[in-house]
Amino acid sequence: MSSEIRKQRLTELIAQYNQFKEQGKLDLTSEETIRTWLNELLTIFGWDVRDTSQILQEKVLSKAEKERLIEIGSRNTRPDYTFKVAKQKLTFLDAKDITVNIESDADAAFQIKSYGWSILAPCAFISNFEQLAIYDCTYTPEQGQAPNIGRLYFTINDYVDNFEILDEHLLKENIYKGKLNEIYSATLRDNRYLEKISPDLKFAQQLSDFRLLLAGDILRNNAAYIQNNSSNLSYIVQVIINRILFIRVCEARKVEEDRLLLTYRENGFWDAFKNSSYFEFYEHYDGPLFERINSIHNLTISNDVFDNLLQHLYYPSPYRFDVIPTKLLSDIYEIFLAKKLIIENGEARDEIKSEYLKTRGAVSTPQYIVQEIVKRTIPKGKLLAEGIENLLSNRILDIACGSGVFAIEAYDYLEDIFKELYITSPNPNFAQYFIQNDTNFFLNLKGKKVILDNCIFGVDIDAEAVEVAKMSLSLKIIDSSEFPESYNEIGLFGSKILNGIGNNIRCGNSLVESDILEVFPALADNEEELLKTNVFEWNSEFNEIFEQRGGFDYIIGNPPYVEVKNYNVDLPFMHAYIKEKFSSSKNGKIDLAIPFIEKSIELLNPQGRLGFIVQKRFFKTDYGKKIREIISNSQLLSSVVDFETTSIFKGRMTYVSILLLDKSMPENFSFKLFKGNIELLPSQLRESNTPDVSPEKYTILPSTAITENPWSFDDSELIAIKTKLLANIGTLGDYANVRVGIQALWNEAYHIRPIQVENGIITGKTHLENNFQIELDVCCALLPNENFYPYRDDIPETYCIFPYRVQDGKAFEIPFTEFCDQYPLAGEYLTRNEERIKQNVETFPDERWHVYTRANNIARNFPKVYIPMTALDTFAAITFSDRHYCDNANVNYVELPEINEVNLFALASIINSKVYSVLARSIANPQSNGYFKFNKQFLEPVPFPGVCFTDREDLKTQLFDISRRIEELQVRYKSSSPNQKRGIKTLLQRQWDLLDEICYQLYGLNDEEKTFFNERGRNIDRIEILNNN
Repeated sequence: MSSEIRKQRLTELIAQYNQFKEQGKLDLTSEETIRTWLNELLTIFGWDVRDTSQILQEKVLSKAEKERLIEIGSRNTRPDYTFKVAKQKLTFLDAKDITVNIESDADAAFQIKSYGWSILAPCAFISNFEQLAIYDCTYTPEQGQAPNIGRLYFTINDYVDNFEILDEHLLKENIYKGKLNEIYSATLRDNRYLEKISPDLKFAQQLSDFRLLLAGDILRNNAAYIQNNSSNLSYIVQVIINRILFIRVCEARKVEEDRLLLTYRENGFWDAFKNSSYFEFYEHYDGPLFERINSIHNLTISNDVFDNLLQHLYYPSPYRFDVIPTKLLSDIYEIFLAKKLIIENGEARDEIKSEYLKTRGAVSTPQYIVQEIVKRTIPKGKLLAEGIENLLSNRILDIACGSGVFAIEAYDYLEDIFKELYITSPNPNFAQYFIQNDTNFFLNLKGKKVILDNCIFGVDIDAEAVEVAKMSLSLKIIDSSEFPESYNEIGLFGSKILNGIGNNIRCGNSLVESDILEVFPALADNEEELLKTNVFEWNSEFNEIFEQRGGFDYIIGNPPYVEVKNYNVDLPFMHAYIKEKFSSSKNGKIDLAIPFIEKSIELLNPQGRLGFIVQKRFFKTDYGKKIREIISNSQLLSSVVDFETTSIFKGRMTYVSILLLDKSMPENFSFKLFKGNIELLPSQLRESNTPDVSPEKYTILPSTAITENPWSFDDSELIAIKTKLLANIGTLGDYANVRVGIQALWNEAYHIRPIQVENGIITGKTHLENNFQIELDVCCALLPNENFYPYRDDIPETYCIFPYRVQDGKAFEIPFTEFCDQYPLAGEYLTRNEERIKQNVETFPDERWHVYTRANNIARNFPKVYIPMTALDTFAAITFSDRHYCDNANVNYVELPEINEVNLFALASIINSKVYSVLARSIANPQSNGYFKFNKQFLEPVPFPGVCFTDREDLKTQLFDISRRIEELQVRYKSSSPNQKRGIKTLLQRQWDLLDEICYQLYGLNDEEKTFFNERGRNIDRIEILNNN
């Protein structure tokens, strides 16, 4: 239906309403009457109000029922309309009768904003058909806030004139595609009186504050029992918090009496709550949550400490636990558990866990990403084809489960498939797991438990996280709030309803098994580190899975991105074990995700699949080379789903992809890049089919297209050409070595910006002194990454103190006393700053204190081609000076096997060519603002005509002549008038075209391939860049 037709239908509906009202045909005090008109309104905007997968309508309460809720102080009245996609709540609309003045009713505004905010909805609605209010839900609602804050308000007479606004907000397609997220992504940011914070972050902080209060109280009142054992204190506090929150959610979902926890305050909260936990809750739930733990039951805790938490659990707190998704509760814990409790000087305090220091805390994986990983890793078509008889034999593992986010989503996914299989082909053997009401089939308690017991598994090193994961799964068991009238049939009012739930969630270190004690026997003598390492035996913990199925069918998750070196201080044996045990992790700087991938491959059965969200740095960096080799050599890559946005994780800039591996060795793999802003990404993913359903929507590549060399997937034509070139001509690394420059002792002291160079003396400045003099002969010139263009001159803009003599290809240190005698100005400068230098960097002792601690490549003072590390394109220039070095952090150089003038210019010509630029950019690491990282690991794997380069002297000589001509023309261009530049530009372009053509010949390209590279072109025009230098 077009927008014009929708507008016309809205006009007609308003006219009909006004006519009925004038004729007295409307009972305007009846909510049911109002809903009839709202249903018609929603139908205009594409909603089927009878389809419970789109809109769930609450039961209309009678006047007596509403009065009863007010009487008992309950504010637990959900909005009348819940807008949904599958199981996910998107937003709400609350129907009011005509007696409610929506424009001025602050209570109604607070209610709807609280519900919207609690599910992360961008906005929510109230209407009685004659009035419509749209409330911004991106800030924390507070009781008593003016109802017009962040609100759009319309009367029935405004609807047609403001149709575009209504259409933008209410049209089903817009809501499904994330339009509301886009509209409200930056609203109210300038209002300093409003708190723009999501419920997960806010509640995580409040839980953290309460945990500290509770821990402190337990420590003071039970010091003899706790005995400064931080781990035990953390465990106790976590169990108590989990139990309280679980019961609060059960209240909100009508499994427990409303406001039950508040009644415990009447005679002392702690005694009442612990007794209920020990008796009633244990009898009702059992399971890991309410295990009878005598040590907890015997604790003395002050009653008033619990008021700090209870105030956040009930009105007027804005949290609406009857709609907060289990996933959001898990997210809250994920953030909350980034801190740990410690006991210091008899007091409890918290601090961020070491693995989260760099990222300033944990960030949970967005639900739409979790859903996408589950959907792509566990093919629905395969499960449907295997039938209901085989569904429960699938074993799904989250190898680093945290608070259970992926386990919950995997459960939901299997539940939907279980229902679909039963509805389409009813099997009497499975009837015991289902209930049918007038409109729906749904799982009973037995059905939910059979999925969890058979299919969902998790492991985490953090004992507190494991407890939370068990709680999350327990909440899934009781999560049937859409069918409260069927609770008895579902089995929620039975006894021991959570028995066995969480048994498949184990606490242990997924990467470290007991053989660490054989590799490092000394660990056995370090009890503290051994306990922290928390070794885990996969075969004994999940023996049945490995014996009967050969491993897990599916492994999903978000493996930690923590650098392994972070464990070098806290857990040095674990750090060494990972380096020793995992071939992917022996060299370079790696994060834990790399060994997690390797371990997961090992844990899968021969047909198993893996789906992770990963930092895609390892696709291209040197530290990822070994895991790329493992994946490519074993033909494991199934699919890569990439994202243009860097804002997937809240408050972080990340470069991530979904990585899918398959041990059945697929012959091809797929690639897809999702473009566009973050607000639209969830709907893009939801509407995207997997490659087995819609292969035409993906780039399909042969498994042979990847090796251990850096990966790039987004251009299938380029990959095909690159694969051919690699086979035919090899790489730059096969022919030459890319090396880094020199690394001074301390750049702030040794790097000199010249003010004047005269008579062998540099007058310059460093970060330490603004104006001093130093001998030119004691300095080398640095070739920095500044004002770079092809064949740029090598006039130095920075010098570096160089305490060495280089003779016959060898470097010799100049002892400090001799250094001062030979170069008194330099000696005086370093002596003045010696103490400051030593305070900031480690130095060698005595006469060697001033030399470089990392003396890399200092004797390599031969002519060289140098290349900027971070640039918008590939550029190369040449220096023939024996006193010119590259800056270690910014410029690489290429060392040729045979150094002569022709070879240097020919190499620089190829690097400055179109063909090399396109090939190099495809594997370089992208940076912000269009830049690329051209480090050694990105330059050496680029296809390069090494053999032809050595054999075709004629083409090399032509490149030499052309590049010298380009140098000459560039000098003239930069000093010419605008009119002269136009003529010189034509000459320059002709030379560049000739250079590119010769490079195409060296690469052995055919006409079609030449056209390809000409169309791709360079990122930066080689002539226009001269205007900026």
